[in-house]
Amino acid sequence: MPEMSHWPPNTFFGAILSTVCFGLIGILLTVLGLKLFDWITPSINIEKELAEKHNLAVAIVTGAMILGAAIVIAAALVG
Repeated sequence: MPEMSHWPPNTFFGAILSTVCFGLIGILLTVLGLKLFDWITPSINIEKELAEKHNLAVAIVTGAMILGAAIVIAAALVG
């Protein structure tokens, strides 16, 4: 039976590699969360509200959603 790799990584390269992998997964899931938020709020065109109308309320709600999603994703990745 082949020996399984150990967790947490016991080398510097292994730690760097796992940090990069988990960081990319976190960023991907956060972007996916933003796209999901955009999808479930079809009455609000986030890009238009932010870029053209400079709507501060939409910016605050979108930022809060991104921070909330990032906290949940970080907690899930850490375990």
